[in-house]
Amino acid sequence: MNRAELATAARASVGYVQKLEQGHADNPSAAVVDRLADALGSISVERQHLHDLAGVQRGDQAEPVRRQEVTSVQREAADGLHPSLAAYVDEGWNVLYSNTEYRRVFRRITEVGNVLTWFFFMPESKAVMVEWEHEARLTVAWLRALMARRPGNPVFDEVLDMLSRSTEFVRMWGLQEVILGRHKPHFLVHDLDRGRRVELLAQVYPIPDPSQEMQLYLGIPAR
Repeated sequence: MNRAELATAARASVGYVQKLEQGHADNPSAAVVDRLADALGSISVERQHLHDLAGVQRGDQAEPVRRQEVTSVQREAADGLHPSLAAYVDEGWNVLYSNTEYRRVFRRITEVGNVLTWFFFMPESKAVMVEWEHEARLTVAWLRALMARRPGNPVFDEVLDMLSRSTEFVRMWGLQEVILGRHKPHFLVHDLDRGRRVELLAQVYPIPDPSQEMQLYLGIPAR
């Protein structure tokens, strides 16, 4: 689809579409965003991402978030979920706390303290993740979607500064994929200690306390 075709399908002018492409169009309305999403055949997550980005252009900046603290009760809850892998992760994929099984399977992840940094800078990640490429791309795409929802969060600046040194991350970031959640619930890992593959059911739960911008990540061994 060229620019003129997109403009016609979205009932907008070619000049306005060009301004959007160049980042010079201010205050795109929700109706315009929906027409563009319809014209582009966007799936629901992509449509939401467009609305999130339009909100940023309108100046709806979210408040910067300080580094989250995991309470002693939350730590005890994660420890009690063994043999499932459990960790509290913030929006920048920083691992705030993890139980022993999570740290054992995702070998050396505590040395870097971030899921994406582990993917792209720790060679163990490719030994552990059976579908490394797929899982890395999913996490990168999830990060992109979260960044549009939390503009101004310094956590993202720190993470991107580190990841920009990885050519593999830069390649995946350039794909401009947007994902919130998983397309399939199960994934495979190599349990390096026990020399076998393990299928895990991945579940992600947001923390209900609005002052805690983090989520509980679970990897539940398949029976």
